Amino acid sequence: MQLKELNSRGYEIVLVTSGAVGIGLQRLRYRKLVNSSLADLQNAQFELDGKACAAVGQSSLMALYDTLFSQLDVTSSQYLVTDTEFRDTSFRKQLSETVKSLLSLKVIPIFNENDAVSTRRAPYEDSSGIFWDNDSLAGLLAMELKADLLVMLSDVEGLYSGPPSDPNSKLIHTYIKEKHQCEITFGDKSRLGRGGMTAKVNAAVCAAYAGIPSVITSGYATDSIIKVLQGKCVGTLFHRDAHLWTLVKELGVREMAVTARKCSRQLQAMNSEDRRKILLDIADALEANESLIKIENEADISGLAKSIRVLADMEDPIAQVLKRTELADGLILEKTSSPLGVLLVIFESRPDALVQIASLAIRSGNGLLLKGGKEAKRSNAILHK
Repeated sequence: MQLKELNSRGYEIVLVTSGAVGIGLQRLRYRKLVNSSLADLQNAQFELDGKACAAVGQSSLMALYDTLFSQLDVTSSQYLVTDTEFRDTSFRKQLSETVKSLLSLKVIPIFNENDAVSTRRAPYEDSSGIFWDNDSLAGLLAMELKADLLVMLSDVEGLYSGPPSDPNSKLIHTYIKEKHQCEITFGDKSRLGRGGMTAKVNAAVCAAYAGIPSVITSGYATDSIIKVLQGKCVGTLFHRDAHLWTLVKELGVREMAVTARKCSRQLQAMNSEDRRKILLDIADALEANESLIKIENEADISGLAKSIRVLADMEDPIAQVLKRTELADGLILEKTSSPLGVLLVIFESRPDALVQIASLAIRSGNGLLLKGGKEAKRSNAILHK
């Protein structure tokens, strides 16, 4: 139903599915049961060949999709692929052209790895860096087709810090590779799946760093895909700029002071026009994100951007001659303005003070440490961001 709704809204959707082996396994087990004698049933059952299961289950899987989509007046198509084919650049080009043609007709292409004829004996790593299975197929197709978004459905809400069954595990809303790749403990993969959550994370990370935002969320939750497109906080988001949105680790006071000193030196090395441009960018950012800032703080910020632009156009306060004294012939003593270095400012619960003080520090080439009142914690956080 979600894909039907999105298709009718004009979204271009490509579906990557698994399930052929599972359906084939059920059918072959039933067939073996009805064709077995009582003596056969008393013997231990032998393992069924996975490729045979895939061959039997593929037609049933596609028949199921065809029936469901037909009831919703949506046309679907089947595209079976193997890892070997993706090594051929002409195949990739033809694949993109075929999919583009199908999408223009509002047809939903359904991709599946053709396990029945795949000759892969070990995980094949594509040039994109993804190991091959249906999860990584989804990531690879997203990159190949230059998708706007990759949504991967799981049997849990998203990526957890540990096995979801562990009560101490927490749902990770935004995945930060630098922070989480060494902290997460993966549970066992699913009984029938090949890679489990590990494969999904690998695919999501590769797609995200290729410029395609990715989300892992529950396939059982109501309207999970639509909620993702609405921007709601569901599942786990993967984005190549995620490390810029939050601190990878908490910084102590000393680390912050050292960083502020470093930034002070960088500001002092800039010319007046570069520091002026930073202020104008801040003013533009304030106006561009005004609605978001008002969610955190209902105070009026319009005059704030205007005052920063006034500050930006003021005479440069650095290296101004404040006093000049001739001590002797040819010996002149000058007193000039210069940055202090690092400022520590403790201010009241007035969020606009944060922007005003920061702007003054930038204009004067000073590093800055700020301590605001707890009553404006959320407003201060969003303004700093």
